[in-house]
Amino acid sequence: MENKSKLKKCELCLIDATCLCYECMSYYCDNCFNLGHKNEERKSHKKQKIDYNVPIDVKCPEHKLVPLNLFCINDKSNSKYF
Repeated sequence: MENKSKLKKCELCLIDATCLCYECMSYYCDNCFNLGHKNEERKSHKKQKIDYNVPIDVKCPEHKLVPLNLFCINDKSNSKYF
């Protein structure tokens, strides 16, 4: 069962967020992400689904602003998200 106190809210409609936009650094529900990312400026933004089984407040040690729901792999030239 999900811990309701850990659920993030969508920045626009305030329902439970389902994704994070790393470029905007904002939480959205799927509908608001799609509506807010139609214009050319935000069209290339990628959303990351929120996995509520991973603690949201834990950050990646290498990428300080990124929630720890990805693994960072260093390939000698730059860090990549996978």
